[in-house]
Amino acid sequence: MDIVASIHWAAKEIESLPPALPWRESVLAQLSYCEAVAKGAESPERLEQLNMGWIVSRELDGYEPGTLQSTVSSIQYELQQSHLSYAAKVRLGIHKRI
Repeated sequence: MDIVASIHWAAKEIESLPPALPWRESVLAQLSYCEAVAKGAESPERLEQLNMGWIVSRELDGYEPGTLQSTVSSIQYELQQSHLSYAAKVRLGIHKRI
């Protein structure tokens, strides 16, 4: 699944959760931003500020199987890896080379 398809799937899953969840709109907004970055319609300058992977992992821990959590975290990681400078990756702790 490509990143845009992953974003659409994750957004659909988040939208199916109860609207009263206080973090729901924030994660949807971050996914929308990620889609715009992936399509080249938005600058990647705010990617360092993303926290949707941590939010979803924390809030849904024990609530449902980890597929949604791992997908959202993967979207965040993939975009940050491909667009951020090395210094920004160091700040986020995602700078390790394979």
